[in-house]
Amino acid sequence: MVSYINREIPIKVVKIWRTQSPRHFYGGGWNQNGSCLFTEPLKLEELDSWFDPRNKGVNKEAREVNFCIERAIKGTDIQLLNLTHLSEFRSDAHPAVWLGKKDAVTIWGQDCMHWCLPGLPDTWVDILAAQILYSLEAG
Repeated sequence: MVSYINREIPIKVVKIWRTQSPRHFYGGGWNQNGSCLFTEPLKLEELDSWFDPRNKGVNKEAREVNFCIERAIKGTDIQLLNLTHLSEFRSDAHPAVWLGKKDAVTIWGQDCMHWCLPGLPDTWVDILAAQILYSLEAG
């Protein structure tokens, strides 16, 4: 994909590769009663254990893919917008804990994949806008 972008997209075009946003299901995925009932952001020392596969963490693969992406775009004019690491801390920013309706959560599970608005997606937009402006000013 990187070689295609370098070959087919004009050099003047700002190229940004966005990493995926993490899911925060703990103790299983959305279909395995995973949960994300947190009301505070995770601490740095909690991240690795929280996403560890031994704890049924769900983002180990995303981290590995992101590492491959970083290596692939190194030395190119493609910029990295790493939303994954920034967003890993925000287990409290999913709608699951804020929706109420405990019966619905019990029956349907929790939404630990989407994000509350306003919130973290607004931060992503701010970072993206700053990255684009910087690229345009740098020429």
